[in-house]
Amino acid sequence: MSHDHSVVRHIRSQESDTAVDVDVVPYGTSKNRLASKYLWLSLLVALIPLIGFASLYDSYFSQLVTRLTEEQLATRVAATQNEFRVFIRERKFELLALADQFDNPNLFVPSGRQKISSELESLLRLQVDARSVYGVVFFDEKGEVVWTFPEERQAALTGLESISEFEGTELIGPSPFSIEQPSGVVLRIAEHLAPRSGRKGSIGFFLRFNSLTEILQGLDQGTAFRVLLQAGDGQAYDVVGQPVTMTKVATQRFSLLPGWSLLVMQDRELVMSPVERMRYWLIILMIFTVAGLFWLHMSISRRLNRQVESLIDSVEKVALGNLETPVANVQGVEMLRLRQAIERMRRQLKTFIRSTLAIERQATLGQLAAGLAHDIRNPLTTIRTTVAALARRETNPENKEMMGLVEEEIDRVNDVLENLLNFARPRDPLASKIDAKELLNGIVALVGASARNQSIELRVTCASSLAFWADEGHVRQVLMNLLLNALEAMSVQGRLIQLDACQKGDEVALSVCDDGQGMPEDILAHIMEPFYTTKSAGTGLGLAICNTLIKSNGGRMSIDSIKGKGTTVTVFLPVAKAQE
Repeated sequence: MSHDHSVVRHIRSQESDTAVDVDVVPYGTSKNRLASKYLWLSLLVALIPLIGFASLYDSYFSQLVTRLTEEQLATRVAATQNEFRVFIRERKFELLALADQFDNPNLFVPSGRQKISSELESLLRLQVDARSVYGVVFFDEKGEVVWTFPEERQAALTGLESISEFEGTELIGPSPFSIEQPSGVVLRIAEHLAPRSGRKGSIGFFLRFNSLTEILQGLDQGTAFRVLLQAGDGQAYDVVGQPVTMTKVATQRFSLLPGWSLLVMQDRELVMSPVERMRYWLIILMIFTVAGLFWLHMSISRRLNRQVESLIDSVEKVALGNLETPVANVQGVEMLRLRQAIERMRRQLKTFIRSTLAIERQATLGQLAAGLAHDIRNPLTTIRTTVAALARRETNPENKEMMGLVEEEIDRVNDVLENLLNFARPRDPLASKIDAKELLNGIVALVGASARNQSIELRVTCASSLAFWADEGHVRQVLMNLLLNALEAMSVQGRLIQLDACQKGDEVALSVCDDGQGMPEDILAHIMEPFYTTKSAGTGLGLAICNTLIKSNGGRMSIDSIKGKGTTVTVFLPVAKAQE
């Protein structure tokens, strides 16, 4: 990574010599930001229709009182009067039909309840099931209540005083209002107005008082008018049947029945309150709209700022030479495309710098290897020849042994120079068709003795017809190097080395897998770099040379290792069929 940083600094220093001055706008400047322009434009577009709508609304509702004319009120009142009287007439006809079924005088006495047949009781039960009827009341010839159906309704008949006559009927009540007992009125046939021969009593309906007040709901709109029902007792009731204390004089009074009136109170405040409420809600709507637009602006602005700043930070890291850290994730199609473009730039720049470093390193090593070959190998050859000649003449065993050690050290230096030359200037591959199984078996035979000495088992798994295309000398050198490395790594831990060969697409994968001690991630990241080694006497060129040889044959090499579990090195080479 330090090499990458140096190259980046070198490139930036060259660019600075030819750079052109550019005016840089400070990032904190918000006057010309697109988000700010969007805010003011949005406010303008939203507020103009709202202000226009508010003006039209005030102009329209200011004429509301004049549109509610007396003619409209009279039409509604007439409809309410007609509905109220029709309701009384319908109950009267039902009452007359029921009275024809109860013509036995013995039924209009206190014990008459026990004398009705099951058919008449069913008829009474059907009648009280109606929504507007609480019960049926039986009166004697003096007009006193003798019994009711059902019996519990008799207690609710107390306090009925006012009597109003309408079309041959009497409307008695209403009963006093209370939470415990439902308020009601009694409708009965007025016998003195329509006497019937032999009749010793009369029948009446105990009606829900709410059934009468509910008729007013069609007129009471809760805006321009307030409507009350004044019953025969002189008390005013609202549309739900609750008594109301009159605080204002009724604007108009309309007769419903004798003694029953409809009170209409017109209140300008009731007319104007919807206008004021609507204006209030309109102002609140405008405030929330403006606040929402500001919140939207701030939210979008902060989000864009965070994403842009993260991208700027990523670009700055790349500019400073950090090519390993990916660009931060962002949201949004446009920002995502920008992030992908920057990420592609980072990867391409990383590839370019690494390839440039590899070329420079290769060229440097080539020059170094050429100099070493000329300046070191030739003197070493002279020294080795001289030491060998002296060793042949030497009779002292100790001196002869020391000269043999010198020859071995000279040979070791030559091997190091040979590896360096092979890495810097590898020979061109001579590709041919190679039988994978035969190659693996031959390599196992060469290192079998060393493996047995370490009590390590070698296994080969390969199809008999598998072949690939490469330089056999190069591949044999690579596999031998990998196998010897595995044996050396298993000196502390491990008992099995597995050599596998299989076809994967257009490639043949040759794997050397051991169950040794493995490598940590920090070592694995640099294991194929030249001159990187963990051995005290190593040169760090073994895997680098293997990687170079495989790449020269059109293949690739990968290393997977887990600390404490083992290492797998896989070489991928072209299948022979693809090259024939």
